[in-house]
Amino acid sequence: MRRSNGVFSSQERKTALWALLMAGLIAAMGIMIQQWSQPSVGPGGVEAYMTASVPGVLDAQPVS
Repeated sequence: MRRSNGVFSSQERKTALWALLMAGLIAAMGIMIQQWSQPSVGPGGVEAYMTASVPGVLDAQPVS
């Protein structure tokens, strides 16, 4: 294999360029999907985490 200019052959440079383009495309698609989808908050949704406060917990004081 003849290497004309530099360390990498033209085929290796072409393969690296395609790899970078594909990685950029995958990253861009991931960002778009993340922007369009709602964050996962579990099987119950946000309503499952909205519960009544436990009596005596908010006004608890350390023992001194």
